[in-house]
Amino acid sequence: MERWLSVAYIAVVLGLGLVNLWPQLSVRFAPVEVQKASAQGFLMPPNPSAALQPGPVRPEVARVNLNTASQAELESLPGIGPALAQHIIEGRPYRSIEELTRVKGIGPKLLERLRPLVTP
Repeated sequence: MERWLSVAYIAVVLGLGLVNLWPQLSVRFAPVEVQKASAQGFLMPPNPSAALQPGPVRPEVARVNLNTASQAELESLPGIGPALAQHIIEGRPYRSIEELTRVKGIGPKLLERLRPLVTP
């Protein structure tokens, strides 16, 4: 009798686990847009101008000016902490982004990460 209760308990636990997992195991289909056929019979994308663009459009981010930015603005850049921001401020003025390499702690890798985010 005790053996059957153990088997029934295990079956109930497995059944409840399967019920909880079932929505995650089922296939979910993405919505489909119906395309219209052109006069020649070719399928046309729903928005032809969007189909010609090469990739996702990123919003233009305001660049940080190395010569006028505050320490807090410099610290908001990736890889720039309080000490490095202070060194950047002390090394002003900058005529080009490449001049950042004269700041101790900024190497070629960090310079490439900062290049799209800063302006001299």
